[in-house]
Amino acid sequence: MLGRREDQVVLKRAARSSASSAAAGDATTTTITTASGHVMTISEFISRFDESARARLNSMNEKLRGLERQMEALEAEMSRASSDSSLWMRNLGFV
Repeated sequence: MLGRREDQVVLKRAARSSASSAAAGDATTTTITTASGHVMTISEFISRFDESARARLNSMNEKLRGLERQMEALEAEMSRASSDSSLWMRNLGFV
């Protein structure tokens, strides 16, 4: 998966001859080589990076929604406890 320390990339230019465009000469394609030796094109790297980033953001968003639900529940619980203690204090004549 992209983003790991062992998958850090190094950019390099790889000259590839294009058989279909012999008149144009050599076409230059930019490739990426990861630290583990995997070679991929820039578009493949961007596609994988985008997929990885979206998955991580989705996971983070789900965790954040869970925390928001917990916070809302705790706020409601504190509100009930506060109103219950006020009622209790009034009944005892402290307020």
